[in-house]
Amino acid sequence: MSHPQIKLTYFNGTGRAELTRLLLVASGIQFDDERLQGPEFAALKPQLPLGQLPVVTVDGTVFPQSMAIARYAARLGGLYPTDALQTLKVEAALESLVDAINVFIDIKFRTPDEAAKAEKTKKFVDTTLPAVFGYIEKQFAGKHFLGDKIAIVDLSLFDFVTNGLTAASIPC
Repeated sequence: MSHPQIKLTYFNGTGRAELTRLLLVASGIQFDDERLQGPEFAALKPQLPLGQLPVVTVDGTVFPQSMAIARYAARLGGLYPTDALQTLKVEAALESLVDAINVFIDIKFRTPDEAAKAEKTKKFVDTTLPAVFGYIEKQFAGKHFLGDKIAIVDLSLFDFVTNGLTAASIPC
């Protein structure tokens, strides 16, 4: 199958583009992985649709929003369900992970006070993670989230645990 020309643009790190990278690589889809430094981003920012990264360029058209990009990559690579009920199951799990990721980002990047950070981290570890991981675990249908085949949720969970929680030394 012929795929479009894809360029993923993000900073030189994992962050909000790593899920898309994982999806494209797992699907065997070739793409240009453009990684920017701060000055390069500053120069490019006025030209970006929302002034932020990541963006994906598909056959010359630029699109923003990390989860929309990830879903596109998953659909393109066959890692996204076509059945409506399976899609609902996947979307509920993905949105649960996004909620947890947003709390994690708030703690890591937007909470400068160490006491507040410690309090938020404790609540995150004691309440948020068990709720999200417990929900997702109950939804597993076999070896992977949807059964025997890897799907977007499997890679999103891997990315969050490996590149988020483990990298930040958050116990999970």
